Amino acid sequence: MSKPFYLTTPIYYVNDRPHIGHTYTTVLADVIARFHRMLGEDVRFLTGTDEHGQKVEKAAAARGIAPKALADEVVANYTDLWQRMGMTHDRFIRTTDADHRATVQSWFEKLLATGDIYKATYKGLYSVSDEAYVTETQAKELQAQGLAHQLIELEEETYFFRLSAYQDRLLAFYKEFREQERREWVQPEFRFNEVLRFVEGGLQDLSISRTSITWGIPVPGDTKHVVYVWFDALLNYLTGAETAWPPDLQLVGKDILRFHAVYWPAFLMAMGLELPKTILAHGWWLMGEDKMSKSKGNVVRPDTLLRFGNDALRFFFLRDMQVGHDRGFSFEGFMDRLNADLANGLGNLASRTLSMIQRYRDGRIPALPAHRDGVTRTHEGLGRAAFDQYLENARRNYFNYALGPLWDYLRGLDGYIVEKQPWVLAKDPAKAEELDAVLHLLWQALRMTAVLVAPVMPGMAQELWTQLGMTGLVADQRVDQITWDVSMPERIGPIQPLFQRIDKEKEMSELETSAAAPAEAKPALDVPELRETIDYDTFAKTDLRVGKVLEAERVPKSDKLIKMRVDLGFELRTIVGGIGKAYAPEDLVGRRVVVVANLAPRKLMGIESHGMLLAASDNAGLPYLVAVPEEAHPGFLVK
Repeated sequence: MSKPFYLTTPIYYVNDRPHIGHTYTTVLADVIARFHRMLGEDVRFLTGTDEHGQKVEKAAAARGIAPKALADEVVANYTDLWQRMGMTHDRFIRTTDADHRATVQSWFEKLLATGDIYKATYKGLYSVSDEAYVTETQAKELQAQGLAHQLIELEEETYFFRLSAYQDRLLAFYKEFREQERREWVQPEFRFNEVLRFVEGGLQDLSISRTSITWGIPVPGDTKHVVYVWFDALLNYLTGAETAWPPDLQLVGKDILRFHAVYWPAFLMAMGLELPKTILAHGWWLMGEDKMSKSKGNVVRPDTLLRFGNDALRFFFLRDMQVGHDRGFSFEGFMDRLNADLANGLGNLASRTLSMIQRYRDGRIPALPAHRDGVTRTHEGLGRAAFDQYLENARRNYFNYALGPLWDYLRGLDGYIVEKQPWVLAKDPAKAEELDAVLHLLWQALRMTAVLVAPVMPGMAQELWTQLGMTGLVADQRVDQITWDVSMPERIGPIQPLFQRIDKEKEMSELETSAAAPAEAKPALDVPELRETIDYDTFAKTDLRVGKVLEAERVPKSDKLIKMRVDLGFELRTIVGGIGKAYAPEDLVGRRVVVVANLAPRKLMGIESHGMLLAASDNAGLPYLVAVPEEAHPGFLVK
């Protein structure tokens, strides 16, 4: 038995509900999986969620629940949405699954034994947002992007993967693939160039464990460490492979390509396993010039778009996004595309064709006449060329390039109808054969279109297939074996619109109304009661200053207190804060805080504290430190 075609998406981090970025990746993967099934291949399609790490642990602590409970809550949003959208993955993997834990621990032990993993102390820059140590080059990249505030100095014991030992092997692999395979290992090619330049710049060993958190897979034999981020997350593809290894295609966003095209192949080289055949890195959906981001409030949720139908959303994603490049999103553009290509395009062509067959031939599909004029034969040739071009681009995963020429051809058929004027031919019995040729051509073009677009719009393609009079499932057809000449059913099926035209003005008005509507009433907050009123002069006696945490460590025998060395600009202070249940010491280093600077010193656990940090809290007492902009320097007065 041949190896299945193995396809993966990245696993999505459980810090929020899915947005259209997650949805686009999974739809693209589902389209490719369906396409390969229609090529007659056995397909293994894997997707899932990444559930460990510091962010999940902190978010769960802030809500007073276990990290697994938080993960279960967020994961349900993904599984429910994928089910509603009819995704055809074979497994939804979670990094909390028992078999994944066993995979990670097994390979950790094996690579520890070979020396590819070793324990040492790391001291350097750490990216809070990426949850990863960064090199000097990466730090400069973050600084150039205005993200330097996410970097802190950190020192801790950690296990390293010996990534630097694989730099030459990676470069040799890249070179050999380019010279001998003659195809893209990273799609599109320009993304591969970014990876190549990164590796040529030099690789440093990779930290793959943490002692500062507990939410993760324990390192076997050293349980104060948990396996961290990429060695955990990337190995999900091994856990879910079953008999399908290696992956034929791995879909990732451009922001995580480096991890998949550098760390991942290095891990596999160390394991002695075959590397993925192709990695496809797609771009981002943008709002204006910005990446969609929950913090910016510009995220588009798929439910907002699914009101127009699952097939419509899938078509828009594949039609509008050029793989590898970013694409701006607008609701107007979304509706314009659906009206132009589905309502006025395929939908109108199908309605006209089937209505004419019903009206002029009593629903009976004309056989292919022996004699066709030059115009009809030209459109037959254009159809064959468009269908061949579709297959060629779909095989390369470039569905944007596949759908474009096909819709150009469908638009051309509208012109063909106008030129041939079947309503005039129907009035002349001498033109019966010419009319049969026109109706036959249109019917065949729609039949082949239904097969080609079945991976993209499975529901709409099946409806068109049925209306054309075909039986069975269009998804059971071999997309690479469709021919122009085929035995036809006797009659077409019942006719109904494939897609209703969108009232753009009405829909935009509803969207604007929804955006302007007041938020739903929130339940009463469990917060302390308002204190007694004070006058301004009393408040003005409090001296609030911006400070920067230089050092932080837990106070022995206390799970709540953290001792900090804080720069107030004009002097350094020792401050002890009861924030240890919400913040780890390494999270505080480099952070700007608001300090009550004129508070009388007070001893806590034998340590004299010269100040207090400002933090919000509810009745449970969990602290939320007041955020200070990066531009505010230590010593600035807060008033």
